[in-house]
Order: sequence, then C-alpha cells, then structure tokens
Amino acid sequence: MSGAGKGDARARLFMAAVRVFAARGYKGATVREICAEAGANLNAVVYYFGGKAKLYQAVLEVLFTEGRRQMEERLAEAAGMTAEERLRLLLEVTCRLLFAGGELSRAFVRIYAQELINPSPFLGGMIERHSRTQVKDALGMVTEVVGPGIPHNVLVDCLMSLLGPAVYQSFIWPVMRPVFPDHPAMEEYWPRLADHLYRFSMAGLAAVREAAEEARHGERNEPR
Repeated sequence: MSGAGKGDARARLFMAAVRVFAARGYKGATVREICAEAGANLNAVVYYFGGKAKLYQAVLEVLFTEGRRQMEERLAEAAGMTAEERLRLLLEVTCRLLFAGGELSRAFVRIYAQELINPSPFLGGMIERHSRTQVKDALGMVTEVVGPGIPHNVLVDCLMSLLGPAVYQSFIWPVMRPVFPDHPAMEEYWPRLADHLYRFSMAGLAAVREAAEEARHGERNEPR
C-alpha cells in the first residue's frame, strides 16, 4: 500500500470512528462497526491506531486541542491584542468549532456531551494535559479585563458565564431549532452569535468590575 493510500485509509477510519463514537459513545462503539463504517477490514483499527482505546484517545486529542490550535494561529496573526480582543477571539474560535464544521462539529459536540454524562477512562488525563493550561490562559484574560483583587471563585464564574452559553446552545439547539423555524442555520449564524456573546459578556464583566470597585470604595470609607 502506498503512503498516500495509508493516509487515506487512516483518515477514513478516523472519520468513521468520530461518527460511531458520537452515536454510540466509547463503551457502546465496536471495532466491527467502525471498520464497517470506514469500509475497512477488522484489523485496520489495530494496524493504524493500536486498538479501539487508542483510536478513541486520538479522537479526544483533536477534540481537546483543535480550539487551542486555532486560537494560537489567530493570535499569531494579530500580536498586541488587548485582553478584550483576545476574549472576543476566544468566543469566535469557540463558536466556529461548535457550529461551523457541519457533521464533524455536531459529532464532536455529541462526543463531548457523552463524556460529560458517562466519562470514559481517558477524560481525566485529557483535562489534565490540555484543559488546565487553556483555562489558566482564559482566566488570565478575564483577570486583565475585570482588574486585580477579584476572588478566584468569581473569576471562575465569569469564565463559565463567558463560554458556557455557547456550549449550552450547541447542546440544546438541535432540540430547540423547530421552535424557531425562522432562525438562520447555525452554520451561517455563528459569527453573529459570537458577537452577541461578546457584547453580553463584556457588559457582565464590567458589572463585576464596578461592583468590586464599589466594595473597595465602601471599605475605605468605613469608620475606624
């Protein structure tokens, strides 16, 4: 088999695995079903990936790293961004990943949702290797916007309020879509959603900053 042929076969297996894992979850998916979906023989998963577990981990690696890869590419294109601009970029990348990738995006959202409901043995390691650093970077952006002296738990609340609505909408939209038949398709609408979430979040972060400043001012004016 040529190198190109091997690459094509591996890519077909990977995409078949994404579809099957999205439909069945890690525990429910079988190598037989993945190979049938890819049009490959039963030895292909072991040959190209080393087995079902390693294939699923390869899928999770993409799920956990693609956002960071796109974020880093965009930041490299526009050095010197303010924290507000970087948060806007974070929302744009998040919404693009969740809504703009068609079948692949929808499949990854389903895999992520299944991990939240019924975690695989690999979720903890993925979070430790990838999410911890990404969350730390995002919290740093939030801190720059709201200013110093904000309790850590409030910063975490701010970050979850920033990104949570996009993730929630990706989960709930397939169910709610029939309720809003005139709403544009998310594959087209996501830039406007990202813009809305940015404006909404900036107003919320400003309110947190103002509340903290008022609290500090009140403490300074308290009688001794």
